[in-house]
Amino acid sequence: MTLKWLSSYAPVDEEFDKVSLLLHGDGTNGSTTIVDSSSSPKAVTAVGDAQISTAQSKFGGSSLAFDGTGDYLTSAANSAFDLGSGDYTIELWVRLISASNYGGIVGKGQIGVVNSTVYSLEFDNTSNAISLWIGNNTPPSFGIYVVTGTTNIRTSAVWTHLAVSRSGNNTRLFVNGTQEGSTYTTAYTIAAGNPLWIGGGFYAPTTNNINGYIDDLRITKGVARYTSNFTPPTAPFPDLSPSGRVTIEDNSLDVDARQYIINVEEQDGQPLESGVRTAINDFVVGCKSDGIWNAIKASCILAGARTLDGALVPLTGGAPTNFNFVGADYDRETGLVGDGSTKYLNSNRNNNADPQNNFHAAVYATIGTLSTSVYLGVGPSTTESGATNFGYASGVFSRVRTGSSGAVLATTATALVGVSRSSSFEYTRRANSISQAVVSTSQTPYSGDLMIFSTTSGNSKTDARFSFYSIGESLDLAKLDTRVSNLMTAIGAAIP
Repeated sequence: MTLKWLSSYAPVDEEFDKVSLLLHGDGTNGSTTIVDSSSSPKAVTAVGDAQISTAQSKFGGSSLAFDGTGDYLTSAANSAFDLGSGDYTIELWVRLISASNYGGIVGKGQIGVVNSTVYSLEFDNTSNAISLWIGNNTPPSFGIYVVTGTTNIRTSAVWTHLAVSRSGNNTRLFVNGTQEGSTYTTAYTIAAGNPLWIGGGFYAPTTNNINGYIDDLRITKGVARYTSNFTPPTAPFPDLSPSGRVTIEDNSLDVDARQYIINVEEQDGQPLESGVRTAINDFVVGCKSDGIWNAIKASCILAGARTLDGALVPLTGGAPTNFNFVGADYDRETGLVGDGSTKYLNSNRNNNADPQNNFHAAVYATIGTLSTSVYLGVGPSTTESGATNFGYASGVFSRVRTGSSGAVLATTATALVGVSRSSSFEYTRRANSISQAVVSTSQTPYSGDLMIFSTTSGNSKTDARFSFYSIGESLDLAKLDTRVSNLMTAIGAAIP
């Protein structure tokens, strides 16, 4: 196999492990899903009309938009945001139309409270230039503007790079790479605790707002990236550290696992945790050791990846077509959840692609369903001649290249749920760690793509949650069950 080196892997950040927050503002227009691309992603909540917009961007075709009337982003208190008394850098691109007095770009603190946990990159009530305010518990103001710029940022309506950097006791403000104002040389500590606020000042985020756009916001704890004038970035901040690369010289991974990991990380735009990589590698190596790998012709690990796009990267075979799933339907540990109505995947593998009596199909249900529904299937109806489908109906039902189901397996439709046929007169059905032989004569396979979370007709879609699916030739379902179970356990343990 030829491994590819991705151009998107070229830029790296030597200090990526110290990045507390990285918001590229990438996504679809109007989306309120804000992704933190740091090595330890934090949840970021959009409030009011704060959203991703394609109307303006510095990089990537979109940015974070705020209309100045109660919009802001917030992220819960986290030790990564506690800058302490050490070095740090806060930087971003901003394009403002207007801002209220004390309108906040980014800051940390508690609504209505001023204390030593506070900092705020904001506008004061007298100037169009940006300032950094630090809380100090000292009356009467309980804080001080330590550095103040000179350029009109507040109403300029042009993209401007802002950076605040502290090295030792020296705090500097840079606008478009040029230092403005004097260096603040007094020591101070930004204490632990309280949330982060973006686009709204911490003291009153619903009123201390900005009207404009933010792109590529990065907070780095423990590193003073700028101590003198510099050229502003000409590309998005990297999502990768040098150690995060999977390179063609890395021979510690199985070749198929390695290529899959490269493909997933390309879609995610950042590396997987080393433990997730190891889990994937162990799964592939284990399947090969068990003699079942070559039977897996179309498969996705619907877990582990950092994004839904990454989860839909095929482990083997072609990529599935996504019908109506969105990022909120995906969980890195438990997989993708259906809605029982409109959401499903087309595996893009035809039911007749594998021999009539040499076939398997399976999903791994981290959360089953008690509603009658199809987990995987093909055919205009579940009883169509030569159909393949299985799911739940007061037990696990199944058909494998036949129109007849036979008696249901009286168990929950959880863990590995699947079927495997290696003869013309019977097949094996498995669910909830129970395997059962089903006597059923095979028929010429119905021609049509196999669907996940549904059947071809679109009826009886499931609301179960799946973290894996596999389609191909006949294999030992018990061995596949063990391998997938171990994979999911290892992924869960590796994700922070």
